[in-house]
Amino acid sequence: MKRTVTASVIVAAFVSFAGASANAVAFDKPIKVDVVALPKDELNPDAKPKITCSRYPALMVKEVDLGEVGAEKLALLAADAPCERTSERERVIADDTAGYLMGVSGGFVFFRAADGWNGGLPFVVYDAATGERLLDDSLDGDDFAAIRSGKGELTLDFRRVYTASCSLYHEGAGCAKAIAAETGLAPKQLPDCAAAYKAEIKRSPDHASEIEKLPSVVVYPVELAYAAGDTTRRPMEGPTTCRTPD
Repeated sequence: MKRTVTASVIVAAFVSFAGASANAVAFDKPIKVDVVALPKDELNPDAKPKITCSRYPALMVKEVDLGEVGAEKLALLAADAPCERTSERERVIADDTAGYLMGVSGGFVFFRAADGWNGGLPFVVYDAATGERLLDDSLDGDDFAAIRSGKGELTLDFRRVYTASCSLYHEGAGCAKAIAAETGLAPKQLPDCAAAYKAEIKRSPDHASEIEKLPSVVVYPVELAYAAGDTTRRPMEGPTTCRTPD
């Protein structure tokens, strides 16, 4: 339940960016981070409600965290905007994938999901200047191997978590063809899914027929490139693995 805040205290400034992202090297370091404590919620006494305002040369990213799953609000503002729960001219990020700020690289703002999905961490990227949603994907782990950003261009290297529409274990070659067409993976790069499915069937033998038809989750290294509104994904050399969905 949202409440009106009548008072708040700035309890920290210039805090370490390590709290905002485990991948501080890949993302830009903010010029300043303000943290504003919010009143305690008597219905959730263990929570530490706060506003975190990460300031960069061209913008500020605000995250209102009430201690629940996912931030209550994420918003883009001017770099010198006050760190308040509600601000004029804020561009609120209303996106099911955006749960918390992940980081900023050049003119791109990254948000991650509040929860993982199929063993991956969904993320979404926004244009810092316009607030436009540019792309989304799912990351294995919690950071990227590399981030390269320029004016209107972005390249990411990471291990992608891709959920197919079919079961490699059950459908074999037909499913392999569909995954190859969707991802660009060569047949020799596709993983053997037998071990993952057999392990799941062993845990729930009464549901074997349903489990073997579950869509395969393929994890593989990828280079994602965004430019001029277009996103391309190119598989890279490296190991691929197979999972069953969560």
